[in-house]
Amino acid sequence: MQIDFSVTELIDALIYHWSFWEQHEDFYLKELLPKLIINPREGDEKESEIFAILCSKLNKVELETLPDLIKKRRSEYLLNKIKPKPLTSLTERLRQAEVERHRLETLERERQEALRLQEEEHERIKEEKQRLEDEARRNEFLPILRKALNDDFLNADLFFKENANGRISHKEYEEEKALFVQRWIKNFINSNLDLEQSAAIASVQDHIQVIARAGSGKTATIVNRALFLQKHCGVSPNEMLLLAFNNKAAKEIKERLEKSLEGNAPYVMTFHALAHSIVHPEETLLHNGSSENSQGLNRAVQQLIDGHLRIPEYKARIRELMMSHFREDWDRIVEGGFDKDRNEFLQFRRSLTRESLKGDYVKSFGEKIIANFLFEHDIPYIYERNHNWDNINYKPDFTIFKTDKSGLIIEYFGLVGDVEYDQMSQAKRDYWKKKPDWGFLEFTPEDIKTRGVDNFGTYLESCLKKHGISCMRLTEDEIWHRIERRSIDHFTRAVSNFIGRCRKLCLDSNGLDALILNYCEKLAVEDKFLKIISVLYKDYINRLKAAGQEDFDGLIQRAVEIVLNGTTIFERKSSRGDLSKLRFIFIDEFQDFTELFHRLISAIRKQNPSVGLFCVGDDWQAINGFAGSDLKFFNDFEDNYKPAQVLNISTNYRSSKSVVNIGNALMTGLGKFAVAKKTISGSILLADLSNFEPTLLEVERYPGDIITPVLLRLVGKALAKKDAAVVLLSRRNSVPWYVNYQGKAKSSEGLDRFLEYIRSFFPKDEHGRIAISTAHGYKGLERSTVIVLDAVARSYPLIHPDWIFTKILGENPQKITEDERRLFYVTLTRAIENVVIITERNAESPFLADIQRIEKLTSIRWSEFPPMSGHTTRLVVRIGNQGLKGVAPTFALKDTLKASGYQWQNTRWQCWEKSFPAKDFNIEILKKEVWASKADGIEVRIFNDSDSLMDRYTVNIAQWVKVSSK
Repeated sequence: MQIDFSVTELIDALIYHWSFWEQHEDFYLKELLPKLIINPREGDEKESEIFAILCSKLNKVELETLPDLIKKRRSEYLLNKIKPKPLTSLTERLRQAEVERHRLETLERERQEALRLQEEEHERIKEEKQRLEDEARRNEFLPILRKALNDDFLNADLFFKENANGRISHKEYEEEKALFVQRWIKNFINSNLDLEQSAAIASVQDHIQVIARAGSGKTATIVNRALFLQKHCGVSPNEMLLLAFNNKAAKEIKERLEKSLEGNAPYVMTFHALAHSIVHPEETLLHNGSSENSQGLNRAVQQLIDGHLRIPEYKARIRELMMSHFREDWDRIVEGGFDKDRNEFLQFRRSLTRESLKGDYVKSFGEKIIANFLFEHDIPYIYERNHNWDNINYKPDFTIFKTDKSGLIIEYFGLVGDVEYDQMSQAKRDYWKKKPDWGFLEFTPEDIKTRGVDNFGTYLESCLKKHGISCMRLTEDEIWHRIERRSIDHFTRAVSNFIGRCRKLCLDSNGLDALILNYCEKLAVEDKFLKIISVLYKDYINRLKAAGQEDFDGLIQRAVEIVLNGTTIFERKSSRGDLSKLRFIFIDEFQDFTELFHRLISAIRKQNPSVGLFCVGDDWQAINGFAGSDLKFFNDFEDNYKPAQVLNISTNYRSSKSVVNIGNALMTGLGKFAVAKKTISGSILLADLSNFEPTLLEVERYPGDIITPVLLRLVGKALAKKDAAVVLLSRRNSVPWYVNYQGKAKSSEGLDRFLEYIRSFFPKDEHGRIAISTAHGYKGLERSTVIVLDAVARSYPLIHPDWIFTKILGENPQKITEDERRLFYVTLTRAIENVVIITERNAESPFLADIQRIEKLTSIRWSEFPPMSGHTTRLVVRIGNQGLKGVAPTFALKDTLKASGYQWQNTRWQCWEKSFPAKDFNIEILKKEVWASKADGIEVRIFNDSDSLMDRYTVNIAQWVKVSSK
C-alpha cells in the first residue's frame, strides 16, 4: 500500500528529531542539512528516512529554501508554545492504513451482502410468484394434456407443440407420457413396467430405436407397445407388423399378444415368413433349422460338393486346399498382413487357433509342426493331456504312451527368454529326469528357424528314434484318407458360410467374380479357395434354378424386387395384409440386421413413406456377424431413418448385481451401462485349473482328466440349492480340456456326449437341472448358475483360420475380436445369480484382464467345493507326523511306504497317501503293512471319497490308539 507524508509532517518530524536546537541550531541548518540534501544516507536511520522522502517531494529550488521553512515552522511552535510531533514509522502507517482499508472493505462487504440478500429476497419472491403462476398454469394445463393423452394419444405430440405455450417443458411432457403409459399398462394389462420401458412405448412419432440391455424386458416392451397402440390408440391390428428373427421369438410374441387380444392380434412373423407371404414361391425352400432334420441348405451344399468330389480335377483341388490349410503357418500369414502394433499382434496371436491335421487346436505353429509330423508318421499321441504333478495341474504338450505308465513327453518351449517361463521349463526338465519310465524331448522356435520346417522334421525323427519310437511316414493318400471326412465337413462349412454371406450381401456369381478379379490381397491358401468357390457359387445358383429350389436369402431378394415394383400385398394361410397400409413396423433383435433385411424394409418404406419403425436390440449382444449380420445398421440408425429417436431400457431384471457388474466391466466404454434391479449380490468366481488340487481318489478315478472332477464339484455345489439349475457354456461344440471318458459308450458327440457323461454321476431326477450348450446356442436363455468352460485365449476370442476365406467379404481379426467380446458378454449374462469362470494361468482370455481392471474377480476356494458325495466305494489313507522329533518320523519309513504303494503329497498336511476299496476295509489291513511295525510318532487319517474324515489314529512304538472318529 502506498503511504504519503506531507512536507509539513516531515519538517515537524525533523524538528522533533533534532532536539538540541539551543546548542546546535547552526550545525543543524548550515552543516548537517546541506549534507543530507545531497545524500540522505549521510544521516542516521531517522534522518535518512525523512530526507529520502523530502528529496522525492521537493525540487532543487524548494530544497534550497528548506532552512527557511524549518526556521519558520520552529518559530510557530515557539510562538504557540507547542511541541513538534515525531514522524510515525512507515510500518505503523502501513498497519494503520491496512486497518483502515480492512474497515472500509468490511463495511463495503456488509453493504454488498445486504444488497445481495435484498436482491435474493426480491428474486425469491419473484421466483416464488413465478413458480406459483407456473404451477397454476401447469396444473391448469395438465388435466387438458392428460385428456389429450387419453383421447388422442397418437396426436399428443402435436397437441403439446400447439398448446403447451411453456406451461410445461418438453422433458416434463415426455415424463407425463411415460407415466400415462405406465398407469395404463398396469390398469388394463396388469403388467408392471419401468419408466424407461414406458417411455419407449409412449414414443409413437418418428422412427424409434430402443437399446435394450440383457434381461431388460425387450420382449415385454414390444408386446405391450403393440397392445397399447391397439387397445388405447385405436390402431387396427392390420396396421401393425411385428418382425422377429426366428420362429421361436415370433411364436412367443404372437402367443403373448393373442392371449391379451383374444386372437385379434397384429401380424407377427419372421423376415423370411414375410418374404414368403409376398413371393409365394413354388420352389422348395432350403434353410438350416435348429434340428438335424432341418439342415436342407447344408445338405444342398454338401451334395454340390459331393458332385465336384466325383470330378478328379476338383477333388484334387479341394484336397490340396485342405491339406495346405491344416499345414499353413498362420502366424506368418497373419503377421504379414496385420496393420496394428507388435503388442496388439502378439495379443491377437494368442487367440488365433491353429488346427492340426489330427484336429487338435494347438497354441503355436511349432506345436502344429510337431502334431502334424506325429500324425503323418502314424504315431499316436495325446495333446495337452492332464498330468498330476504333486497336485499341480500340468499339461505336457504331447504325450506318447508306450504302456499305461510309460512313454515319451514332448515339450515345445515357445517363450524362451522369459525368466518365469524359463524357470518353469527347467522345473519340467528336472521333473522328468526323476521319471525313469518316461523319456523327455524339448524343442524351441530356434530349432525350427535354424533348420527350416522340412529339416526340422528330419531332426525330430532322429530324436524320436533314440527313444524307441519308429517313424514310418504315411503316404499323402493315407493321410488324406484319415482326414478326408473331417476335411470335407470343414470345407463344407466354409463353403456354406461363404455362400450365405454372399447371398446376404445380394452378390450374384458375376458380382463375386468381379470382386475376386479386383481383389489384390490374396494369400496362397485364400487364392486356392476363391478359385474353387467361384465355380461352386455359380453352380449353386444354377442348381437352385434347375432343381426348382430357393434359399431364404434368395426369397428375400425376390420379395424386395416385388415390393419395389409396387406389389404390397402379403398373404398367409391365416391372414392377408397390405404393406402400404401399415402404420407401424416393429423389429426385434435389431442388432442382427443384415443388408437383405435393410433392403426389404427400405422397399416397404418406398411404397409406404409414413410407416414408423420401432427397432429394439442390444449392440452388446450382436454376435451373429459370422452369419452376415452387420452392426452398422444399428449404429447408423439415426442416419438411415429420419426423423429418429434413440432410447434406452437398461434395467436388468434377470441377473444379480455381480452378474450385471461383470457384464458392464467387460463392455466399459461401449455404451450405456445396465442397472441391476435385483438386490441379491450373487457371485462371480474365477476357477484357475492350475490351482486345482485333486484328491488322490480324483486322480485315480479320472486319470489325466482335470475338468471332470472340477465340474463334478461345481455342479454338485450348484445343485445343492433347491430348484437351482446349472448350464455349462462352451465357445465351441467341444470341451477344450482332455476328458477321460473311461471307455463309456459314445452315444453322441461333442458337448452332448460330455453332458451325458457328467449327468451319469448324478441321480436321474437331477439330469434336467444340468444343461450344456455353445455360447451362441444359449442366447436368450438363462439359468441360475452359469459355468463358463473355456475362458482361455483360444476360445475368447476364438479367431479360427477359416476367417481367411471371408477376408474378401470384409472379415478381419479386429472385427472378429469385437464380436467375440460381445459373445463373452452374452455368455456371462445368461446367469441369474452365479457365474463360475474356468480358465488357466498363462492362457487366460484377455477379456478377463479387461474385466479385472474394473471388477476384481474372486478366486475360487476349493475347500468350499468338496468332491461330490455319494456311495463310498474307496477310502484314502493319509500318513503323516504327529510332530517333529528330530528327524521327521515318516522320513524313516519312506522306503517301506513307497514299497507299499503310498505317494508323497507336498501340499495341505504333508503326508503319504494311498487309496483302498471301502468294502471289507479295516484297520488290521494297515497294521499288517511292512511300514507299520516300525511306525513311531505318526498319525493315520482315513477319509471317504468325499474327502471327509472317517477315523484317526496315533501310532507310537507300533501301538495304535484311535483318537477320533466320524
